Amino acid sequence: PNSTHLFIEATPTMTSAPATNSNVQQRKGCSLLPHGAYTLIPATLSTMGWIASLAQDGCDYSRLTGPTVDDLTAGSTVVVVGGIPYLEVGFNAYRSPQYWPQDNEWKVDYSSRCIAYDPNVVTMDIFWKLGKAFEFLSLVLGGGGALFLWFSGCFVFSPATWRWAGHEVFAAATFQSLAFIWFATSMCRQEGNTCSLFFGSKADVAAAMFWLTSALAIYLRYPLPQPKDGSQQQQEGASGDEEGGLEMNGGTTGDSDGNNPDFRNDEVEFENDEMPRNQVAGSELPLEGDAKARISQGDSEEHENPELEIPVHKDDAELI
Repeated sequence: PNSTHLFIEATPTMTSAPATNSNVQQRKGCSLLPHGAYTLIPATLSTMGWIASLAQDGCDYSRLTGPTVDDLTAGSTVVVVGGIPYLEVGFNAYRSPQYWPQDNEWKVDYSSRCIAYDPNVVTMDIFWKLGKAFEFLSLVLGGGGALFLWFSGCFVFSPATWRWAGHEVFAAATFQSLAFIWFATSMCRQEGNTCSLFFGSKADVAAAMFWLTSALAIYLRYPLPQPKDGSQQQQEGASGDEEGGLEMNGGTTGDSDGNNPDFRNDEVEFENDEMPRNQVAGSELPLEGDAKARISQGDSEEHENPELEIPVHKDDAELI
């Protein structure tokens, strides 16, 4: 008896990788060096600048020589021929050296306490006050900027946030440089007096250079966030699957007719609920060109290996 044979020719559907807005997956929480090791450069430089600015003890900013030295040490119990040659002065106090006869030189005992200025001798004018204010601002901004930059080793910074950190560090370098206006005070400009750079001011020079270099490192480059661990392999795998789908669709694999014997249709769904699914699921289907269905009538003996055999419905229902 005649029977109707249904041959389904399917074309493999190409499944592309899910589209993303960027090559970097969004990170949540803290991860180690999300921007790479470059962020350690400005963070380390800023920290070194902050440490340098903290190195002074408040009474070693400059070395003072001149008549003011005698005025400040006039009540000293140490009587030395020729007087004390110099004082180590700072923003808030000063320290006096002591004479060591065995070494025949003047030395400062840094374990001793600093001495407050006599307001009758030293006048803290506007340059003095501005120098102290700029010194304080540089210390706050430099320390805050250094601490903020270390968070870039754990969290992702946007370009705006990264540049804002550079502004903060650059402001610290600027205020640190402006603090040298202290050398324009009336004490340093008094006739016969000389204020020279000493340990504290030299440390501030180093701090300003560290902060300026850190700011330049931030302005010159924004380190792009690195992909998460394994995301690169996932992207490569997705691109490999896409290339494989293109080859199957273009007929580069399989026989000359475009058939791919290794392709297996995992799931075929029919709109006709009356058709038995167990005759379709898991069966191997030949592939030829675009997806279509071809129905041919003939004797079952003419087809030695029918791919799928479905009996004719008595009600001549159209197969979909």
